Amino acid sequence: MAKELSEGGIETTLISDSSAFAIIHAVNKVIIGTHTIMADGALRAPNGAHQLALAAEHFSVPVIVCAALYKLSPTHLCSYDQDAFNKIIGPENLINFSNSKLHAKVLASNPEFDYVPSDLIELFITNTGGHAPSYLYRIVSELYHPHDNDLDNMCVEESDEESEMT
Repeated sequence: MAKELSEGGIETTLISDSSAFAIIHAVNKVIIGTHTIMADGALRAPNGAHQLALAAEHFSVPVIVCAALYKLSPTHLCSYDQDAFNKIIGPENLINFSNSKLHAKVLASNPEFDYVPSDLIELFITNTGGHAPSYLYRIVSELYHPHDNDLDNMCVEESDEESEMT
């Protein structure tokens, strides 16, 4: 995203996740992308986004999420179980595997996503404009049928309809 912003003439500074808290006091806004926007305005964002949003909150810097509406999901985080919510990816970008002695002694967990609660987000910018996190419920109700977030019952209803057709 930083490349696209700078190509568009917007002054952009790209920093590592570990440097976020040290430099956030000099920032006037944080703009992030996300994998999924949940119905309550929370995010399933790339790893490091939660840390960045917490640092921004500490220094009262607004966090703006840029995402198209196709990333909006009618579901909520049902539990804080990271195994169900997250995806653990290989540690090859964390550890150099050329040293096989090190590989045998190190266990690395590399989650792909962070859960970012909606209270850390100031604004969503989508293909239809800017929206507060509290307004996303309305957008979800316009885009999705109430049964869309109950996938188990939807499958049962579909199988009932199929059996009625035959």
